[in-house]
Amino acid sequence: MAHNSCWRHIPKRFNSQYTSPPISPFSYIHVDALSDNRKEVIAKHLKELGPFPTYSNILNSQHFYQNTVLLDYLKKKPHPISLRQLAGYGNVLTKQKIVSSANFVRIELPIRLAMRIRDLQTLPFGVVNNYHLAQVYESYYHSFDAFRKIPQIHTIEENERFCKTLSTLLDDHLFNLSHLMMGALEVSIAETLPQRELDTFMSSMLRSRISRRVIVEEHLSLSENYQKNPYAKKPPHYLGEIFQNCRAVDHFNQVSEMAKESMSQSFPEIKQMPNLEFEGNLNCSFQFMVPHLHYILYEIIRNSFEATIETHAKKGQVQQSLPPVKVTIVDSKKEVLFRISDQGGGINREKLKLIWSFGKSPELARKSLANFHKISGLPLNSRINPATMPSSEKQNVGHMTSSSSSSSSSSLSSSSAASWGTHKHSTLQRLMDREYEHKLGMGLPLSSVYADYWNGNLQMNSIEGYGCDTALTLSKLGYHTNVVQLDRA
Repeated sequence: MAHNSCWRHIPKRFNSQYTSPPISPFSYIHVDALSDNRKEVIAKHLKELGPFPTYSNILNSQHFYQNTVLLDYLKKKPHPISLRQLAGYGNVLTKQKIVSSANFVRIELPIRLAMRIRDLQTLPFGVVNNYHLAQVYESYYHSFDAFRKIPQIHTIEENERFCKTLSTLLDDHLFNLSHLMMGALEVSIAETLPQRELDTFMSSMLRSRISRRVIVEEHLSLSENYQKNPYAKKPPHYLGEIFQNCRAVDHFNQVSEMAKESMSQSFPEIKQMPNLEFEGNLNCSFQFMVPHLHYILYEIIRNSFEATIETHAKKGQVQQSLPPVKVTIVDSKKEVLFRISDQGGGINREKLKLIWSFGKSPELARKSLANFHKISGLPLNSRINPATMPSSEKQNVGHMTSSSSSSSSSSLSSSSAASWGTHKHSTLQRLMDREYEHKLGMGLPLSSVYADYWNGNLQMNSIEGYGCDTALTLSKLGYHTNVVQLDRA
Protein backbone atom coordinates (compact mmCIF):
# COMPACT_ATOMS: atom_id res chain seq x y z
CA MET A 1 0.00 0.00 0.00
CA ALA A 2 2.82 2.34 0.88
CA HIS A 3 4.46 1.48 -2.41
CA ASN A 4 1.40 2.44 -4.42
CA SER A 5 0.71 5.65 -2.51
CA CYS A 6 3.76 7.37 -3.95
CA TRP A 7 2.12 7.43 -7.34
CA ARG A 8 -0.73 9.57 -6.09
CA HIS A 9 1.50 12.63 -6.12
CA ILE A 10 2.41 12.42 -9.78
CA PRO A 11 0.54 15.26 -11.56
CA LYS A 12 -1.75 14.27 -14.39
CA ARG A 13 -2.49 16.85 -17.07
CA PHE A 14 -5.68 15.34 -18.39
CA ASN A 15 -8.99 14.43 -16.84
CA SER A 16 -10.11 10.85 -16.37
CA GLN A 17 -12.44 11.19 -19.34
CA TYR A 18 -9.47 10.26 -21.52
CA THR A 19 -8.84 6.54 -21.48
CA SER A 20 -5.21 5.86 -22.32
CA PRO A 21 -4.49 2.60 -24.10
CA PRO A 22 -1.65 0.53 -22.63
CA ILE A 23 1.77 1.94 -23.46
CA SER A 24 4.10 -0.43 -25.25
CA PRO A 25 7.66 0.25 -26.45
CA PHE A 26 6.34 0.75 -29.96
CA SER A 27 2.93 2.20 -29.15
CA TYR A 28 2.79 4.77 -31.94
CA ILE A 29 4.58 2.81 -34.65
CA HIS A 30 2.49 0.84 -37.11
CA VAL A 31 2.63 -2.88 -36.37
CA ASP A 32 3.56 -3.71 -39.99
CA ALA A 33 6.82 -1.84 -39.56
CA LEU A 34 7.95 -4.10 -36.71
CA SER A 35 9.11 -7.42 -38.04
CA ASP A 36 11.23 -9.62 -35.76
CA ASN A 37 14.33 -8.47 -37.60
CA ARG A 38 13.35 -4.85 -37.14
CA LYS A 39 12.87 -5.36 -33.40
CA GLU A 40 16.37 -6.84 -33.18
CA VAL A 41 17.78 -3.76 -34.88
CA ILE A 42 15.90 -1.48 -32.50
CA ALA A 43 17.10 -3.49 -29.49
CA LYS A 44 20.71 -2.72 -30.42
CA HIS A 45 20.04 0.94 -29.74
CA LEU A 46 18.65 0.55 -26.24
CA LYS A 47 22.00 1.58 -24.80
CA GLU A 48 21.41 5.02 -26.35
CA LEU A 49 18.70 5.62 -23.76
CA GLY A 50 21.28 6.29 -21.06
CA PRO A 51 22.35 9.76 -19.91
CA PHE A 52 25.31 9.86 -22.32
CA PRO A 53 24.40 8.52 -25.79
CA THR A 54 27.38 6.96 -27.54
CA TYR A 55 26.78 8.95 -30.73
CA SER A 56 27.19 12.29 -28.95
CA ASN A 57 30.45 14.22 -28.69
CA ILE A 58 28.70 16.74 -26.46
CA LEU A 59 26.62 14.72 -24.00
CA ASN A 60 29.36 12.91 -22.12
CA SER A 61 30.68 12.64 -18.57
CA GLN A 62 32.78 15.79 -19.07
CA HIS A 63 29.84 17.92 -20.16
CA PHE A 64 29.31 19.27 -16.64
CA TYR A 65 32.75 20.87 -16.70
CA GLN A 66 32.29 22.20 -20.23
CA ASN A 67 29.08 23.83 -19.07
CA THR A 68 31.00 26.55 -17.22
CA VAL A 69 31.52 28.23 -20.62
CA LEU A 70 27.77 28.27 -21.15
CA LEU A 71 27.20 29.80 -17.71
CA ASP A 72 29.55 32.65 -18.60
CA TYR A 73 27.43 33.44 -21.66
CA LEU A 74 24.26 33.38 -19.56
CA LYS A 75 25.61 36.42 -17.69
CA LYS A 76 25.36 38.37 -20.94
CA LYS A 77 22.11 39.84 -22.19
CA PRO A 78 20.82 39.75 -25.77
CA HIS A 79 20.94 43.16 -27.42
CA PRO A 80 17.45 44.68 -27.78
CA ILE A 81 16.81 45.39 -31.43
CA SER A 82 13.81 46.45 -33.45
CA LEU A 83 12.94 45.41 -36.97
CA ARG A 84 13.52 48.98 -38.13
CA GLN A 85 17.03 49.01 -36.66
CA LEU A 86 17.84 45.69 -38.26
CA ALA A 87 16.42 46.64 -41.66
CA GLY A 88 17.80 50.17 -41.48
CA TYR A 89 21.15 48.81 -42.50
CA GLY A 90 19.66 48.04 -45.90
CA ASN A 91 18.66 51.58 -46.89
CA VAL A 92 22.14 52.34 -48.20
CA LEU A 93 24.57 49.46 -47.95
CA THR A 94 28.24 50.11 -47.26
CA LYS A 95 31.17 47.91 -46.41
CA GLN A 96 31.15 49.09 -42.80
CA LYS A 97 27.43 48.33 -42.41
CA ILE A 98 27.91 44.78 -43.68
CA VAL A 99 30.85 44.19 -41.34
CA SER A 100 28.94 45.68 -38.39
CA SER A 101 25.92 43.53 -39.18
CA ALA A 102 28.11 40.42 -39.34
CA ASN A 103 29.66 41.14 -35.96
CA PHE A 104 26.25 41.76 -34.43
CA VAL A 105 25.08 38.34 -35.60
CA ARG A 106 28.37 36.74 -34.51
CA ILE A 107 28.00 38.10 -30.97
CA GLU A 108 24.26 37.67 -30.67
CA LEU A 109 23.83 34.04 -31.74
CA PRO A 110 25.86 32.38 -28.93
CA ILE A 111 24.07 34.48 -26.27
CA ARG A 112 20.62 33.57 -27.56
CA LEU A 113 21.51 29.91 -28.04
CA ALA A 114 22.92 29.75 -24.50
CA MET A 115 19.58 30.90 -23.08
CA ARG A 116 17.66 28.15 -24.81
CA ILE A 117 20.26 25.50 -23.96
CA ARG A 118 19.85 26.45 -20.30
CA ASP A 119 16.07 26.11 -20.62
CA LEU A 120 16.60 22.57 -21.86
CA GLN A 121 19.02 21.82 -19.04
CA THR A 122 16.54 22.85 -16.37
CA LEU A 123 13.81 20.53 -17.64
CA PRO A 124 13.19 17.32 -15.67
CA PHE A 125 15.61 14.59 -16.73
CA GLY A 126 12.84 12.45 -18.15
CA VAL A 127 11.91 15.33 -20.47
CA VAL A 128 15.28 16.60 -21.69
CA ASN A 129 16.42 13.00 -22.16
CA ASN A 130 13.63 12.49 -24.68
CA TYR A 131 15.23 11.47 -27.98
CA HIS A 132 13.82 14.38 -30.00
CA LEU A 133 14.56 17.07 -27.42
CA ALA A 134 18.06 15.61 -27.00
CA GLN A 135 18.60 16.16 -30.74
CA VAL A 136 17.62 19.81 -30.33
CA TYR A 137 20.00 20.12 -27.38
CA GLU A 138 22.82 18.55 -29.38
CA SER A 139 22.15 20.87 -32.31
CA TYR A 140 22.02 24.02 -30.19
CA TYR A 141 25.14 23.21 -28.20
CA HIS A 142 27.16 22.39 -31.30
CA SER A 143 26.15 25.69 -32.89
CA PHE A 144 26.83 27.59 -29.67
CA ASP A 145 30.29 26.05 -29.38
CA ALA A 146 31.12 26.77 -33.03
CA PHE A 147 29.88 30.38 -33.20
CA ARG A 148 31.41 31.52 -29.91
CA LYS A 149 34.85 30.72 -31.36
CA ILE A 150 34.47 32.88 -34.46
CA PRO A 151 36.80 35.90 -34.19
CA GLN A 152 35.85 39.48 -35.00
CA ILE A 153 35.05 40.08 -38.66
CA HIS A 154 36.95 42.94 -40.34
CA THR A 155 36.59 42.49 -44.08
CA ILE A 156 34.02 41.64 -46.74
CA GLU A 157 36.00 38.48 -47.52
CA GLU A 158 35.64 37.29 -43.93
CA ASN A 159 31.94 38.09 -44.05
CA GLU A 160 31.56 35.93 -47.15
CA ARG A 161 32.96 32.94 -45.29
CA PHE A 162 30.77 33.83 -42.31
CA CYS A 163 27.70 33.85 -44.58
CA LYS A 164 28.52 30.35 -45.74
CA THR A 165 28.57 29.23 -42.12
CA LEU A 166 25.24 30.99 -41.43
CA SER A 167 23.66 29.42 -44.49
CA THR A 168 24.81 25.99 -43.32
CA LEU A 169 23.34 26.75 -39.90
CA LEU A 170 19.89 27.39 -41.41
CA ASP A 171 19.96 24.09 -43.26
CA ASP A 172 21.34 22.12 -40.31
CA HIS A 173 18.66 23.45 -37.97
CA LEU A 174 15.75 22.59 -40.26
CA PHE A 175 15.01 19.40 -38.37
CA ASN A 176 14.75 21.17 -35.00
CA LEU A 177 11.15 22.26 -35.58
CA SER A 178 10.07 18.68 -36.26
CA HIS A 179 12.01 17.38 -33.27
CA LEU A 180 10.48 20.01 -30.98
CA MET A 181 6.95 19.09 -32.07
CA MET A 182 7.57 15.34 -31.80
CA GLY A 183 9.26 15.80 -28.43
CA ALA A 184 6.18 17.65 -27.16
CA LEU A 185 3.96 14.79 -28.31
CA GLU A 186 6.11 12.15 -26.61
CA VAL A 187 6.13 14.22 -23.42
CA SER A 188 2.32 14.27 -23.68
CA ILE A 189 2.25 10.48 -23.89
CA ALA A 190 4.51 10.05 -20.86
CA GLU A 191 2.78 12.91 -19.01
CA THR A 192 6.13 14.00 -17.59
CA LEU A 193 5.44 17.75 -17.77
CA PRO A 194 2.26 19.66 -16.88
CA GLN A 195 0.47 21.02 -19.93
CA ARG A 196 0.94 24.69 -19.00
CA GLU A 197 4.69 24.21 -18.52
CA LEU A 198 4.94 22.34 -21.82
CA ASP A 199 3.15 25.17 -23.66
CA THR A 200 5.38 27.80 -22.02
CA PHE A 201 8.51 25.86 -22.97
CA MET A 202 7.40 25.32 -26.57
CA SER A 203 6.36 28.95 -27.06
CA SER A 204 9.70 30.18 -25.72
CA MET A 205 11.71 27.80 -27.92
CA LEU A 206 9.70 28.67 -31.04
CA ARG A 207 9.79 32.45 -30.55
CA SER A 208 13.54 32.31 -30.01
CA ARG A 209 13.92 30.16 -33.12
CA ILE A 210 11.98 32.66 -35.23
CA SER A 211 14.01 35.56 -33.86
CA ARG A 212 17.37 33.92 -34.57
CA ARG A 213 16.36 32.93 -38.08
CA VAL A 214 15.09 36.43 -38.89
CA ILE A 215 18.37 37.94 -37.72
CA VAL A 216 20.41 35.42 -39.73
CA GLU A 217 18.29 35.65 -42.88
CA GLU A 218 18.30 39.45 -42.76
CA HIS A 219 22.11 39.52 -42.65
CA LEU A 220 22.35 37.02 -45.50
CA SER A 221 19.94 39.18 -47.51
CA LEU A 222 21.93 42.36 -46.83
CA SER A 223 25.19 40.66 -47.76
CA GLU A 224 23.67 39.32 -50.97
CA ASN A 225 22.33 42.76 -51.92
CA TYR A 226 25.68 44.41 -51.22
CA GLN A 227 27.43 41.85 -53.40
CA LYS A 228 25.01 42.53 -56.26
CA ASN A 229 24.52 46.28 -55.99
CA PRO A 230 26.62 48.07 -53.33
CA TYR A 231 25.62 51.58 -52.20
CA ALA A 232 22.19 51.32 -53.88
CA LYS A 233 19.52 53.40 -52.10
CA LYS A 234 16.34 51.64 -50.97
CA PRO A 235 12.80 53.08 -50.53
CA PRO A 236 11.99 54.77 -47.17
CA HIS A 237 9.84 51.89 -45.86
CA TYR A 238 12.22 49.15 -46.96
CA LEU A 239 12.39 46.32 -44.39
CA GLY A 240 14.60 43.84 -46.22
CA GLU A 241 14.32 41.24 -48.95
CA ILE A 242 12.90 38.62 -46.58
CA PHE A 243 9.76 40.76 -46.18
CA GLN A 244 7.53 40.96 -49.25
CA ASN A 245 4.56 43.11 -50.12
CA CYS A 246 1.57 40.77 -49.82
CA ARG A 247 -1.83 41.40 -51.41
CA ALA A 248 -4.18 39.60 -49.03
CA VAL A 249 -6.67 38.23 -51.59
CA ASP A 250 -3.91 36.75 -53.76
CA HIS A 251 -2.31 34.89 -50.86
CA PHE A 252 -5.64 33.58 -49.58
CA ASN A 253 -6.42 32.22 -53.05
CA GLN A 254 -2.97 30.67 -53.38
CA VAL A 255 -3.23 28.93 -50.02
CA SER A 256 -6.79 27.84 -50.79
CA GLU A 257 -5.64 26.03 -53.92
CA MET A 258 -2.89 24.30 -51.94
CA ALA A 259 -5.43 23.12 -49.38
CA LYS A 260 -7.85 21.85 -52.03
CA GLU A 261 -5.09 19.92 -53.77
CA SER A 262 -3.98 18.23 -50.55
CA MET A 263 -7.58 17.23 -49.72
CA SER A 264 -8.73 16.09 -53.17
CA GLN A 265 -7.55 12.48 -52.79
CA SER A 266 -9.16 12.09 -49.36
CA PHE A 267 -12.52 13.40 -50.62
CA PRO A 268 -12.72 12.12 -54.21
CA GLU A 269 -16.55 12.11 -54.13
CA ILE A 270 -16.60 15.88 -53.66
CA LYS A 271 -16.64 17.39 -57.12
CA GLN A 272 -16.56 20.94 -55.88
CA MET A 273 -14.60 21.96 -52.80
CA PRO A 274 -15.75 24.94 -50.72
CA ASN A 275 -14.89 28.28 -52.27
CA LEU A 276 -13.63 31.43 -50.64
CA GLU A 277 -15.87 34.50 -50.72
CA PHE A 278 -14.25 37.85 -49.93
CA GLU A 279 -15.69 41.01 -48.50
CA GLY A 280 -14.21 44.16 -47.05
CA ASN A 281 -11.06 45.82 -48.39
CA LEU A 282 -10.08 43.56 -51.28
CA ASN A 283 -7.09 45.72 -52.22
CA CYS A 284 -5.44 45.33 -48.81
CA SER A 285 -1.68 44.74 -48.97
CA PHE A 286 1.02 44.67 -46.30
CA GLN A 287 4.62 43.59 -45.77
CA PHE A 288 5.19 40.19 -44.21
CA MET A 289 7.30 37.04 -44.35
CA VAL A 290 5.52 34.88 -46.92
CA PRO A 291 6.39 31.43 -45.42
CA HIS A 292 4.92 32.49 -42.06
CA LEU A 293 1.84 34.04 -43.66
CA HIS A 294 1.17 31.00 -45.83
CA TYR A 295 1.48 28.56 -42.96
CA ILE A 296 -0.93 30.49 -40.74
CA LEU A 297 -3.51 30.92 -43.52
CA TYR A 298 -3.09 27.31 -44.67
CA GLU A 299 -3.90 25.82 -41.27
CA ILE A 300 -6.97 28.05 -40.85
CA ILE A 301 -8.33 27.44 -44.37
CA ARG A 302 -7.72 23.71 -44.30
CA ASN A 303 -9.53 23.35 -40.97
CA SER A 304 -12.51 25.33 -42.33
CA PHE A 305 -12.63 23.29 -45.54
CA GLU A 306 -12.46 20.01 -43.61
CA ALA A 307 -15.23 20.98 -41.22
CA THR A 308 -17.45 22.19 -44.07
CA ILE A 309 -16.98 19.03 -46.10
CA GLU A 310 -17.53 16.62 -43.20
CA THR A 311 -20.61 18.51 -42.02
CA HIS A 312 -22.41 18.98 -45.36
CA ALA A 313 -21.24 16.19 -47.64
CA LYS A 314 -22.74 12.79 -46.97
CA LYS A 315 -20.53 9.77 -47.52
CA GLY A 316 -20.94 8.34 -51.01
CA GLN A 317 -23.12 11.21 -52.17
CA VAL A 318 -21.87 13.78 -54.69
CA GLN A 319 -22.52 17.28 -53.39
CA GLN A 320 -22.82 19.86 -56.15
CA SER A 321 -22.07 22.82 -53.95
CA LEU A 322 -20.94 23.39 -50.39
CA PRO A 323 -21.33 26.51 -48.25
CA PRO A 324 -18.48 28.94 -48.96
CA VAL A 325 -15.87 29.99 -46.46
CA LYS A 326 -16.23 33.75 -46.10
CA VAL A 327 -13.17 35.93 -45.60
CA THR A 328 -13.69 39.46 -44.30
CA ILE A 329 -10.70 41.79 -44.69
CA VAL A 330 -10.39 44.91 -42.53
CA ASP A 331 -7.47 47.16 -43.44
CA SER A 332 -6.58 49.72 -40.77
CA LYS A 333 -3.57 51.99 -40.47
CA LYS A 334 -1.51 49.80 -38.17
CA GLU A 335 -2.91 46.30 -38.65
CA VAL A 336 -4.99 44.04 -40.83
CA LEU A 337 -7.76 41.83 -39.54
CA PHE A 338 -9.03 38.70 -41.28
CA ARG A 339 -12.21 36.96 -40.18
CA ILE A 340 -12.57 33.49 -41.68
CA SER A 341 -16.14 32.22 -41.22
CA ASP A 342 -17.30 28.72 -42.05
CA GLN A 343 -20.46 26.65 -41.64
CA GLY A 344 -18.60 23.56 -40.51
CA GLY A 345 -20.70 22.70 -37.49
CA GLY A 346 -18.56 24.42 -34.87
CA ILE A 347 -16.51 22.99 -32.00
CA ASN A 348 -17.69 22.25 -28.47
CA ARG A 349 -16.26 24.36 -25.68
CA GLU A 350 -14.08 21.67 -24.12
CA LYS A 351 -12.37 20.86 -27.40
CA LEU A 352 -11.97 24.56 -28.22
CA LYS A 353 -9.85 24.99 -25.07
CA LEU A 354 -7.48 22.23 -26.12
CA ILE A 355 -6.81 23.11 -29.76
CA TRP A 356 -4.33 25.86 -28.84
CA SER A 357 -2.11 23.61 -26.72
CA PHE A 358 0.97 21.65 -27.80
CA GLY A 359 0.05 19.08 -25.16
CA LYS A 360 -2.36 16.39 -26.28
CA SER A 361 -4.05 13.44 -24.67
CA PRO A 362 -1.83 10.33 -24.89
CA GLU A 363 -4.16 8.75 -27.43
CA LEU A 364 -4.14 11.75 -29.77
CA ALA A 365 -0.40 12.20 -29.30
CA ARG A 366 0.25 8.63 -30.47
CA LYS A 367 -1.78 9.19 -33.62
CA SER A 368 0.07 12.41 -34.39
CA LEU A 369 3.46 10.77 -33.87
CA ALA A 370 2.54 7.96 -36.23
CA ASN A 371 1.59 10.56 -38.86
CA PHE A 372 4.88 12.42 -38.38
CA HIS A 373 6.71 9.27 -39.41
CA LYS A 374 4.64 9.07 -42.61
CA ILE A 375 5.52 12.56 -43.84
CA SER A 376 8.12 12.43 -46.58
CA GLY A 377 10.89 15.00 -46.64
CA LEU A 378 11.07 15.70 -42.92
CA PRO A 379 14.65 15.05 -41.69
CA LEU A 380 13.53 13.34 -38.50
CA ASN A 381 16.70 11.32 -38.01
CA SER A 382 19.17 14.11 -38.81
CA ARG A 383 21.78 15.05 -36.25
CA ILE A 384 24.45 17.69 -35.98
CA ASN A 385 27.62 16.01 -34.86
CA PRO A 386 31.08 17.59 -35.11
CA ALA A 387 32.61 14.19 -35.69
CA THR A 388 30.50 13.64 -38.79
CA MET A 389 30.39 17.17 -40.19
CA PRO A 390 31.00 17.38 -43.93
CA SER A 391 34.59 18.25 -44.71
CA SER A 392 33.45 21.46 -46.39
CA GLU A 393 31.81 22.67 -43.19
CA LYS A 394 34.82 21.67 -41.08
CA GLN A 395 37.02 23.64 -43.41
CA ASN A 396 34.66 26.60 -43.33
CA VAL A 397 34.50 26.75 -39.53
CA GLY A 398 38.23 26.20 -39.43
CA HIS A 399 38.80 29.25 -41.61
CA MET A 400 36.62 31.36 -39.36
CA THR A 401 38.39 30.29 -36.19
CA SER A 402 41.95 30.40 -37.44
CA SER A 403 44.16 33.30 -36.46
CA SER A 404 45.06 33.91 -40.07
CA SER A 405 41.46 34.15 -41.33
CA SER A 406 41.82 37.82 -42.31
CA SER A 407 44.55 37.00 -44.78
CA SER A 408 43.34 33.66 -46.08
CA SER A 409 41.89 32.70 -49.43
CA SER A 410 40.20 35.09 -51.86
CA SER A 411 36.54 36.01 -51.72
CA LEU A 412 33.69 33.96 -53.06
CA SER A 413 32.32 34.73 -56.47
CA SER A 414 29.18 36.84 -56.66
CA SER A 415 27.24 33.92 -58.09
CA SER A 416 28.13 31.86 -55.03
CA ALA A 417 27.19 34.69 -52.69
CA ALA A 418 23.85 35.08 -54.42
CA SER A 419 22.81 31.65 -53.13
CA TRP A 420 23.18 32.51 -49.44
CA GLY A 421 19.64 33.64 -48.80
CA THR A 422 17.75 32.06 -51.67
CA HIS A 423 16.19 28.65 -52.26
CA LYS A 424 16.42 27.74 -48.58
CA HIS A 425 14.47 24.68 -47.53
CA SER A 426 11.47 25.24 -45.28
CA THR A 427 10.06 22.87 -42.69
CA LEU A 428 6.83 24.89 -42.75
CA GLN A 429 6.48 24.21 -46.48
CA ARG A 430 7.04 20.49 -45.96
CA LEU A 431 4.38 20.46 -43.27
CA MET A 432 1.96 22.14 -45.69
CA ASP A 433 2.88 19.70 -48.45
CA ARG A 434 2.03 16.66 -46.33
CA GLU A 435 -0.88 14.47 -47.32
CA TYR A 436 -4.17 15.58 -45.83
CA GLU A 437 -4.79 12.45 -43.75
CA HIS A 438 -1.49 12.91 -41.89
CA LYS A 439 -2.94 15.11 -39.18
CA LEU A 440 -0.55 16.38 -36.52
CA GLY A 441 -2.72 18.46 -34.20
CA MET A 442 0.00 21.14 -34.03
CA GLY A 443 -1.11 23.54 -36.76
CA LEU A 444 -3.14 26.02 -34.71
CA PRO A 445 -0.77 26.19 -31.69
CA LEU A 446 2.17 26.76 -34.06
CA SER A 447 0.23 29.35 -36.09
CA SER A 448 -0.69 31.18 -32.89
CA VAL A 449 3.00 31.47 -31.93
CA TYR A 450 3.91 32.86 -35.36
CA ALA A 451 1.07 35.40 -35.24
CA ASP A 452 1.96 36.45 -31.70
CA TYR A 453 5.64 36.86 -32.60
CA TRP A 454 4.75 39.50 -35.18
CA ASN A 455 2.59 41.39 -32.64
CA GLY A 456 -0.56 39.77 -33.97
CA ASN A 457 -3.23 37.50 -32.55
CA LEU A 458 -5.15 34.37 -33.51
CA GLN A 459 -8.48 33.53 -31.91
CA MET A 460 -11.47 31.33 -32.65
CA ASN A 461 -15.13 31.64 -31.71
CA SER A 462 -17.54 28.78 -32.24
CA ILE A 463 -21.28 28.33 -32.43
CA GLU A 464 -21.74 24.62 -31.94
CA GLY A 465 -24.07 23.22 -34.56
CA TYR A 466 -23.33 26.00 -37.03
CA GLY A 467 -19.70 26.98 -37.57
CA CYS A 468 -16.58 28.85 -36.49
CA ASP A 469 -15.24 32.38 -36.83
CA THR A 470 -11.44 32.53 -36.81
CA ALA A 471 -10.00 36.01 -36.28
CA LEU A 472 -6.42 36.61 -37.40
CA THR A 473 -4.87 40.00 -36.64
CA LEU A 474 -1.49 40.86 -38.15
CA SER A 475 0.38 44.06 -37.35
CA LYS A 476 1.69 46.04 -40.27
CA LEU A 477 5.41 45.77 -39.76
CA GLY A 478 6.04 49.22 -41.23
CA TYR A 479 4.20 50.76 -38.27
CA HIS A 480 5.62 48.48 -35.61
CA THR A 481 9.26 48.39 -36.62
CA ASN A 482 10.38 50.08 -33.39
CA VAL A 483 8.94 47.28 -31.26
CA VAL A 484 11.86 45.20 -29.98
CA GLN A 485 10.21 41.93 -30.93
CA LEU A 486 13.55 40.56 -32.09
CA ASP A 487 14.57 40.72 -28.43
CA ARG A 488 12.51 37.56 -27.92
CA ALA A 489 15.70 35.60 -27.61
